[in-house]
Amino acid sequence: MKLRLLVIATLLATGAVQAADQAPPAAAPAPAPAADKPAATPAPAQPSGSVARSQLTSAIQNNEPIDKLTTLSNDQTRIYFFTDVRNLGGQKITHRWEHKGKVMSEIPLNVGGSPWRTYSSKTLDPSWTGEWKVTAVDDAGNTLSATTFTYSGKEAAPAATPAAPAPAAPAAKP
Repeated sequence: MKLRLLVIATLLATGAVQAADQAPPAAAPAPAPAADKPAATPAPAQPSGSVARSQLTSAIQNNEPIDKLTTLSNDQTRIYFFTDVRNLGGQKITHRWEHKGKVMSEIPLNVGGSPWRTYSSKTLDPSWTGEWKVTAVDDAGNTLSATTFTYSGKEAAPAATPAAPAPAAPAAKP
């Protein structure tokens, strides 16, 4: 028994064993990262393709936009977003329609080849006036193209001015 106590006392004295009521020895602080080596951050994924053209239009004819819109009055309720994409064959793009920062719809579109022309349309409620943004994004969520437009209330025609009454004719003298 004395030998066992002697061994335990020796181990405690040399620090090879820790007594149950002793706090563990403090761990050495981790070395600070070298100042000349910044922490590596992963680079964002780059789009694999691109948009050659994109625009808002009131209609599509023969797979081409007929006009270019930046404003739309709320008496018109349909608008189209046209995109001409390159190097995205076999993938999908999404047209994201946002009103005042809120996503109103996302329309996935298959890309059949390169180049590829495609479009989506949105029916607008006349009360959804204000700033709109339409973004084309790839499968990884990378923005390929973004376009904004203003949807505004139709200006009321000025009220017709009432006709002024005709001046009274002078009374005839007898």
